[in-house]
Amino acid sequence: MLEQLLKDRYSVRDYASTPIEKEVLDKILEAGRVAPSARNCQPLKVYVLQSAEALEKAKQTSPCTFNAPVVLMMCSDSNLGYQNPFTEEKYNTMDVTIATTQMMLQATELGVGSCWVCRFNPPLAKEVFNLPENIHPKCLLTLGYPSDTATPSDRHFSRKPMEEVVTYL
Repeated sequence: MLEQLLKDRYSVRDYASTPIEKEVLDKILEAGRVAPSARNCQPLKVYVLQSAEALEKAKQTSPCTFNAPVVLMMCSDSNLGYQNPFTEEKYNTMDVTIATTQMMLQATELGVGSCWVCRFNPPLAKEVFNLPENIHPKCLLTLGYPSDTATPSDRHFSRKPMEEVVTYL
């Protein structure tokens, strides 16, 4: 079941204009809220962009919103988050990525398409959405019902063989 869900999920770049029902969106957001984070510090902050004004601002920050009816701006709070005592690295970006992944999978299970978008301008997003100093945009997640013509890109099916990815020691 999970194995098939993982294979079925693809980056949707063509959305129907159908709005996402609140109950469905709430389930997607809940999947991100309960995602694991380093030392359970939970630095995740999600902005739900769905008003015409907010979606227009999102388009200013990225050419890749694909006219989705909902765009989630996935952010981290620099006041929170675990810092590795050996490397001093904070794991906020990783924590946001885990939450984003869980949200994409939940969306797929509910019949909602998604696309993880890193081609956006975080400093501009911070400015146009007037975000606090401690909030840092990491990616956008477009959400919506796939259009009748939406299909996975050719890149979706291109995967390295297992032996190039995994090393047994």
